[in-house]
Amino acid sequence: MSKKRTNSKKNTRVRILPISIIIFIILSVMAILIILDKGKIGGYSLVKIEDSSGLKGENSLPDEAPKNKMEISVEKKYLSSKIDEETEISVFVNGEKVDLKEVELTSSNEDVIEIEEGIATAVSDGKSTITAKKDDLEATLDLHVITPIKSIEFSATSSTIKVGKQLQMKLVAKPSDASIDTLKYESSDEEIATVNSNGIVTALAPGKVTITVVDKYSEIEKKVNLTIKK
Repeated sequence: MSKKRTNSKKNTRVRILPISIIIFIILSVMAILIILDKGKIGGYSLVKIEDSSGLKGENSLPDEAPKNKMEISVEKKYLSSKIDEETEISVFVNGEKVDLKEVELTSSNEDVIEIEEGIATAVSDGKSTITAKKDDLEATLDLHVITPIKSIEFSATSSTIKVGKQLQMKLVAKPSDASIDTLKYESSDEEIATVNSNGIVTALAPGKVTITVVDKYSEIEKKVNLTIKK
């Protein structure tokens, strides 16, 4: 009698084992499908997220209040002290122009730049930082007062550079007291040679390249051709 009971228990275990495996496989497949479908089965969401505002919704997040942004705009960032040059100041908040009566405008150096009724006037050579304030917003912008360049020329300099070497471009600006801060150097092909803001050319590969210097105030420019050799 005990043998029959033992055999019956064995047969029951044998039948239960395949069923358990099948159930485990089904549950595993369902879990994978839920993960791949971001918590949904058949289009129905199984997971809800409650945001900090107390509103329930699928994957809802609290909205962040947009931050106000103030900017200063001017017609010219370089002014000539020789003619008491002026430029109009405009202030924007989130892209919208603001009435200057609502804005406090100041110059960090009134010996260089004076401000009156939204107009910045050049006084003497130098740099001044313009600050605009409205409520808790603030913005700054640098203005430069210069002695304008009337002409620029490259002085005698080598027209050939070896790869890996550097060449300092020699430039003569007139008048002698003219500001050279407005000069910008450019290379026609930066794979052959580059040039930095001080006019130093670095040879990178054999070929021909044109170096151009431009005065950002007067737009006067000069070019020089260089040959890069191995």
